[in-house]
Amino acid sequence: MSAPPIEYDPPLDACPLCGSRDIHPFDYDFRGAHIARCEACGVRFMNPQYTDAYLTAYYSDYIPDGPGSPEERAFRLAQKTENIELLDRYLAPGRLFAIGCGDGVELSVARSRGWTVEGYDVDEATTRRVAQVTGAPVYTGDLFALPLEQGAYDCVYLDQVLEHPKNPAPYLELSRRLLRPGGMLYLGVPNIESLASRTKRVLGRLGLSRRRMRFYDTFHHLFYYAPSTLPPLLERRYGFRVVSVLGDPKPRAHPTVATRMWDRVVRHTPWLDSTMVILARPAS
Repeated sequence: MSAPPIEYDPPLDACPLCGSRDIHPFDYDFRGAHIARCEACGVRFMNPQYTDAYLTAYYSDYIPDGPGSPEERAFRLAQKTENIELLDRYLAPGRLFAIGCGDGVELSVARSRGWTVEGYDVDEATTRRVAQVTGAPVYTGDLFALPLEQGAYDCVYLDQVLEHPKNPAPYLELSRRLLRPGGMLYLGVPNIESLASRTKRVLGRLGLSRRRMRFYDTFHHLFYYAPSTLPPLLERRYGFRVVSVLGDPKPRAHPTVATRMWDRVVRHTPWLDSTMVILARPAS
């Protein structure tokens, strides 16, 4: 997919997640995108951000029309199955709302494991197709204007979503309102402070990387989280109690005893992995 011409909004003068004005330039990448850091909460974000027109053009063909290769389908199924199995260890199946459900694999997996599922995504054609395939309600349009039942969901599920919006705060606020007491927020996000990212950042600053700071993935990622930043924000500002912060090892086609042992280490040592999972409940 070729990216549309880059256009930026005016620079932000406050952190979208905590509201602090104590934000400063932190980094830049090979595309010329600038990364700021909030000194109050520690979260990094692109500043300036892309215009709505750029993002609309970018996401117009973000989700593939076809099912992909057999290998891609098998990987996606295995990945989402592991995610839902992890959720099942903390919560009995109930009512699940997936924001950014994409091709709907997570909805199908969750439904097969006893969950009552609903989904949301931005592309009308994709959501219509996913609703037909899964038989589940799948919404599009303005997420924050949907007539969703407050305090009625056992899980709000956002996997690789919260790094994309220009303002993630309303997504967290909505998730808190939708969850019942004792429900669970499932957040899967890239880990900007993983061992790999730290190593690549050092190489980039030393001029030893051909595509400096590519790991920010600034084609469409606007926010950058770490185990030391997002969990405290969830607790201090958004009304959650964090239950677990875990690594998110990828499925293997041919696991061995050694790789299974390593994946267990990664699961419980999130700084080793390039993505992390945060599980949180509404604070009482």
